[in-house]
Amino acid sequence: MTVAEAKNHFSDVLRRAEYGGERVVVERHGKPVAAIVSTEDLRQLEAAEQAGDLRDARAALAEAKERGTIPLDTVLRKHGLAHLLVPPERPVRRPQAEKSRPALKRPRKPSRNQRQR
Repeated sequence: MTVAEAKNHFSDVLRRAEYGGERVVVERHGKPVAAIVSTEDLRQLEAAEQAGDLRDARAALAEAKERGTIPLDTVLRKHGLAHLLVPPERPVRRPQAEKSRPALKRPRKPSRNQRQR
C-alpha cells in the first residue's frame, strides 16, 4: 500500500490491523518504509527481540569467562581516550579540632560625646 493510500484510508487500515490481525506494509516510491501491525504482533516481535538480546548477552558472558576481560581504563588509554576516565575519588579529610584563634578586634565606634566634639 502506498503512503497516499494509507493516509486516505487510515481508519480502515487500523481496523484491519487491530481486528483482522492484518499486517499492512506502507511503501514510498515502491520501497517499504513502515508497517502497521496489531499491538499483539508488536508484543510478540518485542519478546522475540528481547530473547535474542538475552541469548547474545549470555554468549558474551561465556566468552568473557573463557577468554578473560580487559579493564576499561586500559582500552580507553590504548585508543587515546584517557580523558574520558573519571579520576578516583580522593579520601575525605576530616577537619582537625579547631584551634583557638585570637579574636579579631574591631575598631570601636566613637561614643556620642566624642562625635559631638
